[in-house]
Amino acid sequence: MSTKAFRLQYLAKAAAGVPRDLVNTFINARIHPIRPTVLIYNCTWVCDAKCEMCSNWKFGDRKSDMTLAQLEPAMDHPFWGAVENLNISGGEPTTRNDLPDMVELFQRHLPRMRKVGINTTGLTPHRAIPMLTRIVKFCAETGLLLSVRVSLDGIGDIHNQVRQVKRGFDKAVRTIEAMQALAKEYPNFQFGIAATIFAMNLQDAENILAWARTRGLDVVFNMLRFTDAMLHNKELEEKIAFREREEAFMRKFFLDRVAEESVLSGQAFMYLHYADMIANGYHRTMPCPFQSQGLLLNPNGDLHYCENSEKIGNVLDEPAETLYFRAENLKHRQHLKDRVCPTCLSPCQVNVGAMKQFVPYAKFLKRAYQVKRDPGRHVETLPVAEQVR
Repeated sequence: MSTKAFRLQYLAKAAAGVPRDLVNTFINARIHPIRPTVLIYNCTWVCDAKCEMCSNWKFGDRKSDMTLAQLEPAMDHPFWGAVENLNISGGEPTTRNDLPDMVELFQRHLPRMRKVGINTTGLTPHRAIPMLTRIVKFCAETGLLLSVRVSLDGIGDIHNQVRQVKRGFDKAVRTIEAMQALAKEYPNFQFGIAATIFAMNLQDAENILAWARTRGLDVVFNMLRFTDAMLHNKELEEKIAFREREEAFMRKFFLDRVAEESVLSGQAFMYLHYADMIANGYHRTMPCPFQSQGLLLNPNGDLHYCENSEKIGNVLDEPAETLYFRAENLKHRQHLKDRVCPTCLSPCQVNVGAMKQFVPYAKFLKRAYQVKRDPGRHVETLPVAEQVR
């Protein structure tokens, strides 16, 4: 299915919630905390790769992962009834043999869910392909939109080196080809690849783009970020953090992508945000749903407001609702909004954040149109122009 057609389907589903989003944005969230509409579930830290930019694989412990028998009662509560967007990540989700059953569990307990996203390495095609195929068919039967992305951080040996997996590129390509074929059969299914750009694979970014285009693949590029709750990689920051050379390359690369994308594209929204942050000294210009209506659930049941949040409790010990609305935890979330959010690089669910916060999104559309027409005007359009480096 084409990316454009999938986006139109998603926008149609999102349109039904516009009145509720307006009330939440301008009334409810200002009076009292609202329930989460976005959930990221890192279902395991076990992984089939040992990536240079992520240390989740070091924490993989299957015995600590919540079983479905433990997850089910934690999700069986009206508190979760507002969740519209679910992303399942890790580690590597397909290392869990019960991944299809997990998706079915969430479908039962998230009545407003519109879309499921799954991130995968694609490094074990013999396991991933049948598992993901089953999920695609289930989502088609139940009217859910499904988006799957295979991580591809270079072409050929570059990918193998980043992932530290022999023949990793060839294995990922097998999964990519199978999923791409499946996406042509199911209109509810969007497939693409994702690449995380950092010093090690910087020069291969254009090759990834060209490779994806020759195969008609949708591709998303992410900037490397450092967060322990999501990637366990804070200790790597000093070693592989961005330098001036990488920043200059990435700013131009992302502005080039803005020029190519539709201004209505969520990817254009993210790319302009990345270019902004590089140019303005890392001051965030993009709204985020996790500030008021998101949660991150980790494999052992630990709950966080977002990937930068401290643990606010464990759903195996206390109900998520209790943890989410606890006064001291909400105070911590406000601290994050005041001190951490202004410089956060995270792209998680940015499309959701845009659609649920209409004024920032309208301002973005105006800026994106200006930058698309003339990338040289980027700096003058920045919301925090006085802080440009």
